[in-house]
Amino acid sequence: MDLYVKKSDERYTGVMQQSNMEFESTRSLQAFKDILVDRYGSSDFMWMSQDWQPRVAYLHTVKTNPQKIKQDVLKSPRVLHVIEEASKEQNVPKEELYKTVQRILDEIGYDRQLPVIRWLGLLLLKVLKRTCCSLCVNEGSVNRVLSVMGDNPVIFAPSHRSYGDFVLMSYLCFHYKIEIPAIAAGMDFHSMWLMGRLLRDSCAFFMRRSFGSDKLYWTAFSEYVQKLVVDGEAAIEFFIEGTRSRTAKSLMPKFGFLSMTLMPFLTGRVPDITIVPINISYDRTLEEVLFAYELLGVPKPKESTSGLIKALNMLNERYGKVYMDFAEPISVRELSRFAGFQRSLPTPECPHIQRALSVDEAAFCVEVAHHVVQQQQRHSVISAFNLISIVLNNSVLEGAGPPLLNEVVADVSWLKSVMEVLGALIGVQGVPSGVESAVKEAIVVHKSLVTLTPTNHLKLIKVHTFAHRVDPKKLKGHCLSEQTMDVAIPMVMLQHYLNPCLHYLIGPAMVTLIMLRLDDAVDVPRDQLFQKFSFLRSLFAYEFAFYAAWAEKEFDDAVKQLEVLSVVEPTKPDRLKMGNHRKLQILLSNLLQPFLEAYLSVCHVLQQTAPNPRSESYLLKSTQQRVEELLTSGVVSHPYSLSLDMHSAALQALTSIQAVKRLKRNGVVEYQAQTRKLLEVTQELENVMLQSEEKFHLSDPGSKDFLIHESQQAKL
Repeated sequence: MDLYVKKSDERYTGVMQQSNMEFESTRSLQAFKDILVDRYGSSDFMWMSQDWQPRVAYLHTVKTNPQKIKQDVLKSPRVLHVIEEASKEQNVPKEELYKTVQRILDEIGYDRQLPVIRWLGLLLLKVLKRTCCSLCVNEGSVNRVLSVMGDNPVIFAPSHRSYGDFVLMSYLCFHYKIEIPAIAAGMDFHSMWLMGRLLRDSCAFFMRRSFGSDKLYWTAFSEYVQKLVVDGEAAIEFFIEGTRSRTAKSLMPKFGFLSMTLMPFLTGRVPDITIVPINISYDRTLEEVLFAYELLGVPKPKESTSGLIKALNMLNERYGKVYMDFAEPISVRELSRFAGFQRSLPTPECPHIQRALSVDEAAFCVEVAHHVVQQQQRHSVISAFNLISIVLNNSVLEGAGPPLLNEVVADVSWLKSVMEVLGALIGVQGVPSGVESAVKEAIVVHKSLVTLTPTNHLKLIKVHTFAHRVDPKKLKGHCLSEQTMDVAIPMVMLQHYLNPCLHYLIGPAMVTLIMLRLDDAVDVPRDQLFQKFSFLRSLFAYEFAFYAAWAEKEFDDAVKQLEVLSVVEPTKPDRLKMGNHRKLQILLSNLLQPFLEAYLSVCHVLQQTAPNPRSESYLLKSTQQRVEELLTSGVVSHPYSLSLDMHSAALQALTSIQAVKRLKRNGVVEYQAQTRKLLEVTQELENVMLQSEEKFHLSDPGSKDFLIHESQQAKL
């Protein structure tokens, strides 16, 4: 959704950030309770049939219901005004447009049928007990949320890594007797036979991906959302990233829906809004294989009830633990005071006018969104397999061969201590036996991706099969060879489990790489280091959901963390040199390798097309083809560089720094290289990249030593 922004003479300049170094975490594994453990050995049916008197998010003197909310929207001055305008402009009777709005609201609106919620909850409980080791919830964080509910609207903002997110949220609310939130869902679910109806009865309301120029729909939908905020008793739940993250990294937040929910506060119709960022961390993601194929250009299957039924065979797999943690509730009123932001006064004399967001209001919404994403990231739980993925990925890039189990255990223990310095909570007990046990358990949970050989080496399993072949015409990218897919699919899946760690590692990794590239034998001026750090940060803005206003603080934090870890050390107040922690220096620089290679490939393709504008589809296919060729020759070292999501993020970033111009002609998005600026970016990228020693490439038979066919697996 696009924001409506008007010009203002005064710019909003507030900056809110809580640094990793200042983040006083009281989180521990002991704070999490497995809420499934009490369900074993008892009747699931009786538990789901219990007397249920939920706590509402926003108490009102006069109660409302889903049908009344739709009727209130239909009678609202804004909607009636738009109907009257459209009637004159289109020469259509108002009665007909009124019926159109009724149909729109019937398409959008949620319902609440407790029997449906109970039966779906019973089914979900059976599935969870069959597939998950435990569902761990930070109960203290839930109680903290309960303590602030009642006086104003509440918004739940969970991270979005799987389709399981919204059903887990509903189950958690039922467990803790919180009213099931009104859940914003996409139209993909609406069109599913039976499931669309069941989801609507379970408090889902539906929104189109884009509204285009349909003013009638936009007005009806935005008024409906604002009615939920102002008059609704239940919390509103939506995913601030807009869609599932196929990469397991945070996506750049979307601002349109958030701005709708904040509008009643911005215009003084509610005293405050409480936003609750929530992190849901999975040991193993249900869609792990589908995500890998999607990133390489294979389109996702259309959501359907029959597809859901076919997917039930996945219930024979084990998916480990799920962690759910609620961040400190955010008071939008307090946040605005902290930022020095002044909201508008109510304007009841013009209730039919939907005014545009001012520049200050739009900037405030953007910062609130980034604050939510930051808190989601901070409340993740890093699993043993996340750390194993770093170890295995580094072994591949270093050409060291598959690691032995005892080497993996030692490196996971070492990485655990590193990540804890960086502020992460690790889902592994600290004692040596706890680390070894967690590593072995993780290998079992991920037995479809990794395995131990008879010689106790850890290897990736060849996941790609002919069953995943699709018509090349349907591909979003280049038609990759079977040889490439054999290697790329398991490596992309491995990267999926490495990526959650990058929130903690990306800042230190960028500083380390720059230091190594400048000259690791001499000290470097701090301002020169920050300049190059800022360049990389702006280039990776869409890759890691960076917020520009926080650059300096994040740089300072990264340097402090690296000093603690002996990766860098100060020589003078304004100069730094490399420290003696060589192992961590190499690992951190290797983490950036696939991103640097992919972004450089995008730049080279754009240079070849200059000065002609090219469609996004053409550029994605051309870049992926180029990366495959470079992988085969050994110039590019990591198959994750084939990711179309990465290429798309590169185009967005290059556009934002004006190295590329984005055009739209006849409904087709095109990009035109801005030759001089693009050359500067390309040269800067080439300068910061470390030279590959060609330790890994597709055409070398030895490079597949880390891959194994499923039939060759050993057992723990």
